[in-house]
Amino acid sequence: MKISPRRLLSAINLWLLLILLFTTPVQAKNTLWQVRSGEHTLYLLGSLHVLKKGDYPLPPLMEEIYVASDAVVFETDMDEMDTPAIQKKIITYGRVPTGQTLQQQLSPRTWQLLQQKMAMLKIPVEKVQQMKPWLCALTLTVTDLERLGFLAQYGLDEHFYAMAKKDKKKIIPLESVNFQLSLFYSQSRQEQEEFLLQTLNDLQMTDALSGEMETAWKSGDGEKLYSLIAKSFADYPKQFKRLVLQRNKNWLPVLEKILKREPVTLVVVGAGHLVGPDSVVDLLRRRGYLVVQR
Repeated sequence: MKISPRRLLSAINLWLLLILLFTTPVQAKNTLWQVRSGEHTLYLLGSLHVLKKGDYPLPPLMEEIYVASDAVVFETDMDEMDTPAIQKKIITYGRVPTGQTLQQQLSPRTWQLLQQKMAMLKIPVEKVQQMKPWLCALTLTVTDLERLGFLAQYGLDEHFYAMAKKDKKKIIPLESVNFQLSLFYSQSRQEQEEFLLQTLNDLQMTDALSGEMETAWKSGDGEKLYSLIAKSFADYPKQFKRLVLQRNKNWLPVLEKILKREPVTLVVVGAGHLVGPDSVVDLLRRRGYLVVQR
């Protein structure tokens, strides 16, 4: 089953977005925070990596902040996602060894759940039999959300990245694409199966609750978002630490340097990184910065 690296890597945080589907609007705020240090300002925008075409135009405040920003920060270099080198790496690290199958990598229970989901998506199981569990999980996430009309091409990352390139703004990546891929292919077989199982569990909720994604994002209810994310990761604390919390800590010194250097900066990262204890917002507040939700 062929899938472009750009669509695939956009899925790295998509399973977090599935959790956001539960949220209902409770306050007139955005998933957006303002950080000040002297005369310098950093705006942290919680991104939905997939949206529908009808979700545009965006709230005026977001576009106004973009226009005012001298630099725009993203999780990674999005152009690098489509390079032949990354495509080759996905094939190299995402395929099971010759003579093996995905079924052999999974427990009977996980394999049964995967078969059920594949049948619902009308995808022949043979299409993923040569994939390792991590690649299968990301592929299913992209496929299921696209089935519902949520496309990476309309995600906030794509929107602002394209604008920043066109406007020749300074673009700063927080991580390399290689690092993001390594978060998955470096996992043990058991960890990869846990990631696939968590994905399958979360995907069970998309049909009934996908219509709430946009309102969840617009509501800016950080406490609710975090409680739902924590619930999803309750059985997978190691995954949460590696995929979310550790990355938040890695980003902190980079963001502090940017805040001191750039007059106004827009940071566009997955919403799951900005809510709850040890989020980027929480870490910055604990460092003494004034952080205000907008």
